[in-house]
Amino acid sequence: MNIAVIGAAGGVGRLVVQQLVEQGHGVRALVRRPEQGADLSQLGAVSVPGDLTGEWRAVLDGTDAVVWAAGAGTSGDFRRIDNEALVQLVRQLEADGPVRLVVVSSMGVDRPEQMPPFLLEVLRAKAVSDAAVQASRLAFTIVRPGGLNNEPASGRVTVAAQAPRGMISRTDVAAVVVACLHQPGTVGHTFEVVAGETPVAQAVDQLTTQS
Repeated sequence: MNIAVIGAAGGVGRLVVQQLVEQGHGVRALVRRPEQGADLSQLGAVSVPGDLTGEWRAVLDGTDAVVWAAGAGTSGDFRRIDNEALVQLVRQLEADGPVRLVVVSSMGVDRPEQMPPFLLEVLRAKAVSDAAVQASRLAFTIVRPGGLNNEPASGRVTVAAQAPRGMISRTDVAAVVVACLHQPGTVGHTFEVVAGETPVAQAVDQLTTQS
């Protein structure tokens, strides 16, 4: 499978790229800076220059699926990146494909008032774009991880429509994203994920039995 990764230079995105390449997939990685491209090329990805606030569509050329792992981060430009850029991507994919899309969102998008106040702005922005994904004609999956850390992967998670608040390693989030790409039964699902006791593949497979 050939997969475009948007947000490929970020903490989760880079790990998604690494895991996909290790599994033999072709990866096109959107990058803003040359040093990001050099790093991702060393991992085995094809680096495609672009900017979510400008021109980025070339990363989609020849791909079968898209992973969205982008976020405004410390720039604080949540409206343009976490909201408008993802909505624009949805419209582009609906027009020209590919139709398979896995989005890395955030726990609490559907209940921001229960989350720490500093997350309110970004969660509200993600709520708009998540809703656009859910209302689209795309074969989507939305992954909403809890708090992210750089701990080693445990390979075990808890998955639920609303999971208990908790942490999860970025490596485990990337593994969940990759597992969703391999499991067609995750299409149409939006779920939260934190560290837990269930092996990643089993947790993702269980989504196919949920209504």
